[in-house]
Formats: sequence, C-alpha cells, structure tokens
Amino acid sequence: MLVLVFLAIGAGAMATVGAVSVVHWTETASFCGRCHTMGPELKAYAMSPHRDVPCAECHVAPGIKGFVKAKIKGMKQVIEITTGSYPKPIPPPNHADLPSPKVTCMKCHPIEQITENGGPVKVVLRPRYKADEANSREMLAIILRPNGLGDTSALRGVHWHVDQQVTFTSTDEHSQKIDIVNVKFADGTAKTFMSQSAVSLSSDVGPDVVRLAKAGTTRRMDCIDCHNRVGHGIPSPARAVDDAIAAGVISTDLPYVKREAVALLDADYPSAHVANGEIAGIREMYAAKYPLVLKMRGEELTRAVSELQRIYRDVASPEMKVTAKTYPNNLGHTTSAGCFRCHDGTHYQVVNRRLTAEVIPWACATCHTFPQVGTTVSGLALGSKPDTHKDRLWVFNHKTATSSLDPGGTTCGACHSTTYCENCHKTGAAKVNHNEMRYNHPTAIARSGIQACAFCHQPTYCSRCHDDPVLKPSSTPATRPAIAEAPP
Repeated sequence: MLVLVFLAIGAGAMATVGAVSVVHWTETASFCGRCHTMGPELKAYAMSPHRDVPCAECHVAPGIKGFVKAKIKGMKQVIEITTGSYPKPIPPPNHADLPSPKVTCMKCHPIEQITENGGPVKVVLRPRYKADEANSREMLAIILRPNGLGDTSALRGVHWHVDQQVTFTSTDEHSQKIDIVNVKFADGTAKTFMSQSAVSLSSDVGPDVVRLAKAGTTRRMDCIDCHNRVGHGIPSPARAVDDAIAAGVISTDLPYVKREAVALLDADYPSAHVANGEIAGIREMYAAKYPLVLKMRGEELTRAVSELQRIYRDVASPEMKVTAKTYPNNLGHTTSAGCFRCHDGTHYQVVNRRLTAEVIPWACATCHTFPQVGTTVSGLALGSKPDTHKDRLWVFNHKTATSSLDPGGTTCGACHSTTYCENCHKTGAAKVNHNEMRYNHPTAIARSGIQACAFCHQPTYCSRCHDDPVLKPSSTPATRPAIAEAPP
C-alpha cells in the first residue's frame, strides 16, 4: 500500500512538472513562432536585442488574470488560422492589449537607470553611402541627449518624456497621428499643444478638443510609445545595404550599387521567388550600362546579388504582405514619422482656447546634437552652450564672430573643427538668403535648390503653411494659426 502511495505521489509530481514545462514552452518563441503567420515577427525577433527574452515577458501580464487573457486571445488566433481568416499583414498589437511597461520594460530598465544623473549619453557614429555612381562614403555622427545634458532649460533630452507627466490624445488606433499633447511639469504648471491639422478654427479650438476627446483615446506616454518595435524591429533597406557595404560584402566598385540595391529591396513582390529573380536582374543593368564592370567584377556582383537576396528575406515576407515599411518604428524619424508625430513644428500651444505661435520644440538640438555628415567627423562637444549660442538666430548670426571656415585661433576652436563648419557650408544651406526666404521663398528656393533647405528642414516645416511637402498652396489659409517669425 505504501508503495502505491509513493507511486501516486511520484506520478502527480511528474504530471505537475510536465504541465509547468508545457506552459513555460507556450510562452517561448519556439512555440509562438510555429504559427506560419508569425514568420515576419519571428525573423524580426531573432534580429532584436531581446531575442533571448521569452515572448510572454513582454506580451503577457503577470498573474493569473494576464495568463487567462493571453490564452483567450490565443484561442481566437487559433480559430483565425484554422479558418484561414487571419489578416495579412498581422496588425501590430494595440497599446491597450500589452502589459504596462512598469511590469515589463522596467523590470530590466528601471526609470532611475535612464534618468539618474542625466541618464546615459549615446553616441551614434556610423558610415553611410550615397546613391551616386561612386557609392561615396560619408560618416554620420550625433549624440543623443539624455536628461541633464547642456542647457536643460531648453534641451530636456529623449527620456524627459517618461520623467514628466505627458499625456496625448490620438484618433489613430496605433497613435501614428497625435492630435493633442498635454504636459504637466514638475513645478505644477501645464501646457496643452494641438496639431494644426486637427484645428477647425484657430481662434477657438474648444469644440475640436471636445470632439477629439470623444473620438480618440487619451493616455499617458510610456516606453512603448517610442520603443514600439523594440522586439520586432525590421531594418530599413538603406541601413541594411550600408552595413553590407561597410562589412565589405557589397563592393563600392559596382557603380550605383547603393541606389539600385535600395530600389530593389523597397519594391513589392508577390513572392520571395519573384524577388530573387528581380534582384538577380541587376546584372542586366550592368550589362547594358557597364559591360566592362560586369566582365571584370562578375564575382563581386554575384556576391552582391546573394547578399541582397539574403537582406530581402530579412526585411520582407511577401506571403504575409510585409515589407520594411509595413510596421512604422517610432524610435527616431528616419524611416517613419516617429518623433515627428509631435515634434513636427505643427503642434501649437493652446492658451484660453486659442492657438498661439509657440510650438512643441522641434529643432534638431532638442533631442540630439546637430547631425554631422561628411567624409570626416569633428569632435562632439558635451558641455553647456556658451551664452552667445542661446540666441535663437545664432546659426545665422555667428558670421559676425568669425570670418573663416577654420575656427583655429578663435574661441570657437575649443569645440569646433573645420570639418564641423564644412558640414553645413558645403551643402549650400549657408548661402541661402533667409530674409528673402521669409517673404519670397519660391524665388530663393529656385536659386539655392530644395536640397539646401532639406539639410535643416523636414517636409513638415513646409506643411505648416502648405497642405503637403510638394508646396501646394493651402486651401484654407484663414484657419491657419499665426507662425512665429523667428526660425527655430
């Protein structure tokens, strides 16, 4: 009898261990990735910095309630797969369906870690290649500003958003369009900003505020509003090609290979098989325009084709209608609106129901140093700005303090080198007559070229007055708010 009791206890223990093991397995990528609809997510997860973190750590709230909620949602997905009714592409999870970052992100990344003593300083320094015939190499260098770097009264840094109380209202399910932003500062003061596109009458936005509050969702900003693809980020084709060239896998001796490669990877294809064929078709371009290159550098071209086909498998899944552009990444603003959802120069402060000329800070230096782009990179200064630099027009007025592109022998040389000066002056932007731009910019643009403007200004700057970046005249100028005369 005693033997039977021990056997029963042992069997129960084994069953319990087995059940726990099964439950644990259902929370891993090995289980979640077995569903063929999850191919794009699984590939992106494998390339992410969180590839060793089980899926449930981010997607399932702790406790029995979170477990049950996840399993109910899982059953719905099983039904969709069984009936073939699942969407293509799979939509990203709604913010409300994910656990609070307090029980996910902040378990490993506590708020003190990213804000204490100003938070960590991140230096971005990487090569990139132009879309010209020589695939010219240039360096990109910026410093992301944490809290406390430099003049903190104006430059609050990227993690300021979670260190303060910032709430926003959006009528878009995935918050890719922000309508209203409310900020409550540590001293108790508050500000409200509203998107110009959501305004019916700038002299009284009260009805619009009520309308948007009813139609949209309002919530406090948290980690995943910016880090929305941290576990499933898909690299941009341009960045992937840059990395391949920098690694020597794709040769810059192939004329226009950067331009052609990005165009091929950005295209939509019905299947991976068709994509492979189109990518291999790059040989036809070289045969027609660069026959000698095809003959002399055939092996390099073959290696480039193979690498581009591999990159395509990473960035796209045509069977699920997924490309590198399918899921916007809000971290930054190079491949999608990201930061510019709010910092676009078109979110104006509301005071007494009226729009004012003050906007959410949107100059480059708000979150990072002015980007340096060139064949070489000068030193990157970390200290506070001199008093002269706090002048909003210093970028235009500094010519009164120096007469040469060589800052040597002046106080400027303590922080800046010749390459820093050339970074802007070689673009043509410095030659633009900005006084004329303010009142007669079509003529000034025609004379200096839109490329010079684009070095400092994003398309959203133009859309503050124009309906789109193509500079079509606004159809409703009377409802546009006043624009501050001084540039940022």
